[in-house]
Amino acid sequence: MKEQTLASEALVIPRSTADPFDTAVREYAQMVFRIAFSVLRNHHDAEDATQETLMRVLRYQKQLERGVREPKTWIARIAWRVAVKHRKRHPEILLSDAEMSGAALQLRSQLASVEELSLGNELFRVLQSLIEALPDPLRDSLTLSALDELTPREIANVLGTTEAAVRSRVFRARQILKQKLTRLVGGHGLRR
Repeated sequence: MKEQTLASEALVIPRSTADPFDTAVREYAQMVFRIAFSVLRNHHDAEDATQETLMRVLRYQKQLERGVREPKTWIARIAWRVAVKHRKRHPEILLSDAEMSGAALQLRSQLASVEELSLGNELFRVLQSLIEALPDPLRDSLTLSALDELTPREIANVLGTTEAAVRSRVFRARQILKQKLTRLVGGHGLRR
């Protein structure tokens, strides 16, 4: 019994003695994974990108120790760049407009509650395809805002642009998605 207590105490790292890297991993690992997943849309690729990001943070640990002013933004920027680089190496196959229309028509044929769950999954896939079809600046800003819940200032720092540009891109991306969803779903009987 005493051995278990001692072993579990050895695993606990007091916050006061933890180095900046340990603190960064503890606080931001989930955010790094969310950013990577939002760009890559694949669990395994996102895990790889998360590991690569954390390795880069470890490599540049001296900058972190010297007092990076905004560690969350600094790490988010690294995660974003790693994920985008990974995406360029492994491009995704997008659905054509005809395939998306077919999916929308298939969606309206769902009736039973079990099928409604499937409908939600299909609608999610269609929405995901529509988001992926957005121009890169709009998609990137929307993804960081809606999925990763970063502030416009943080997004501007990650993407190297201004807050006003981020707000404009997010607004425009939402307008485009609304128009495309209205066209796909319009008059097909889908109701909330």
